[in-house]
Parts: sequence; C-alpha cells; structure tokens
Amino acid sequence: MDLAQQLDALERALTRMGIVLLEEELPEEAHIDGGLCKVGGELVLYVSPTAPPWRRVDVLLRALRRLPHADVWLPPEIRRLLQGEDICEEPAGLIPLENEEER
Repeated sequence: MDLAQQLDALERALTRMGIVLLEEELPEEAHIDGGLCKVGGELVLYVSPTAPPWRRVDVLLRALRRLPHADVWLPPEIRRLLQGEDICEEPAGLIPLENEEER
C-alpha cells in the first residue's frame, strides 16, 4: 500500500466514523499540520493542504488513534500503522476528547 492509498483509506475510515475532514491552512505559529477538535459539538479534523503526504498520514493516524476504531473496517496495513509506535510526540494545544482518559 503506497502513501496515497494509505491517505485514502484513512480519510474514508474517518468520514465513515462521522468525522468532518477540513483542509485548511493553520496559523504558522501553531507549528502543526492538523489535529482533531470539537467545533459546535461536532468532531472536526483539520489538515493542512500544504503538508506533505507522510505528515498528512501522521495527522490522520493520530486522530484515528484517539477514536474508538475497533469496530471499523480498516485494511490490515492501516491496523499495523495504528499499533506502531513510530510517530513523534503529540503536538501541544490539541483539545482532549471527552472520556479520552477512560480508554
């Protein structure tokens, strides 16, 4: 599975879960390529349109890891990526999801 296929699989999974994906340039001072947040009670995943594909995959994987995804169909390679520990530390400033500490 190449990077484009990974992006596609992750985007489809997140939208099936009801997450709104928005490509929007984030302020430079934020120093992040995107993140999951709540806007008006709805979960929204912002992704920078200028981020390289590998960093977009990182943003999508981080978001999916924070959500209950056990019952969502994902390609085996995406499941392996979700279990991996090879992603750098989470950027500061993301809003924690309710009940996140209960998982």
